[in-house]
Amino acid sequence: MKNKKQNFEMTEERVNPRLEREKKIRQEKLNGLMTVLDRIFGFMLVTALVVLIAGIGVVYVLTKGPSESLRDEFVMTMLETRRFDFMSRLFLTSEEVSEIRNVGDDTVVADFDSSLISIASADAIGAAQMDTAQFAQDDDGDGIIFEEIKGPGYAGYMITVLDPTRVLVGMPDTYGGVGLTLEEMVNKYGALGGINAGGFKDEGGSGLGGQPEGLTIVDGVCYGDGSRESVFVGLDDKGIMHVGYYTAWSAEVNNIKNGVSFGPVLIMNGQPVNPDSLPSGVNPRTAIGQRSDGAILMLVIDGRQAHSMGATYQDCMEIMLSRGAVNAINMDGGSSTSMYYNGEYVNRNSSTAGARPLPTAFLFR
Repeated sequence: MKNKKQNFEMTEERVNPRLEREKKIRQEKLNGLMTVLDRIFGFMLVTALVVLIAGIGVVYVLTKGPSESLRDEFVMTMLETRRFDFMSRLFLTSEEVSEIRNVGDDTVVADFDSSLISIASADAIGAAQMDTAQFAQDDDGDGIIFEEIKGPGYAGYMITVLDPTRVLVGMPDTYGGVGLTLEEMVNKYGALGGINAGGFKDEGGSGLGGQPEGLTIVDGVCYGDGSRESVFVGLDDKGIMHVGYYTAWSAEVNNIKNGVSFGPVLIMNGQPVNPDSLPSGVNPRTAIGQRSDGAILMLVIDGRQAHSMGATYQDCMEIMLSRGAVNAINMDGGSSTSMYYNGEYVNRNSSTAGARPLPTAFLFR
């Protein structure tokens, strides 16, 4: 018994040091790994803090620097982006932000003049192209002109519909329910294409896209609150595109058959709105306009992406003027900006989630 006990103790003495060494090696490896992880996370934390401090410094310079125009553009970009609207208030009071935002509240000061639009008959629309030689031409004769738009810091697309009576407003099956994507809207109405139109109630960025804001008119039927004036764009029974402040009553008086509420107005009666009254940021944009010959101009500008940062209201205004618009108005932008044509989305949506459900769209058959 004594020998067995001695042998066991000797074996245990030999085993324990080996276990201890293995345990020590494992601990050293673990300590080494933790040291590496600590350094990596430490570096990431320091880098994040440096970027944050630098970003705050840039925001301070933009909002408190010598350039008021740059300040206004930055503030409006953040406000329009919504998710980052807090950045506009880091170094500005709520009163200062409100003053910047409200500069363009009263940009429409004249009554709409429909006499500036002279719509050719369907048979004469092709011949009317002879008078618009400075613009892109309808080479294939289908009455639709598609072109790319490029400018400093932005890229987009324009569709010109020569016959305005081919344009209509589409909406989901149920007013106030769930919206439809632009592709779904095009398919529902059997259209060739279109762009997004008016805005919708989107509390916290989680709206279902089916509740339009302001007055909406589809095929002569009014939806929404038409008792109050709102910035509005609508096509009458002759294809003339009206812009300005409208109620349901004034829209009916002017025989508006399809229209939506949004804004601001960019061009009215051949005159561009004073750019100083239209502070805006650089974001994805959608706009619609009309030439004096009745052709409808549909514009989208990509934004918040490497190939295109976005455009301001003034950029859209200048593009519309260069294409002969006598009236033009801004539509809902941001992640709603969409153009669909020939069975596919033409532009790149700024949202990683893809095309958003919409309450309304300007479509063409």
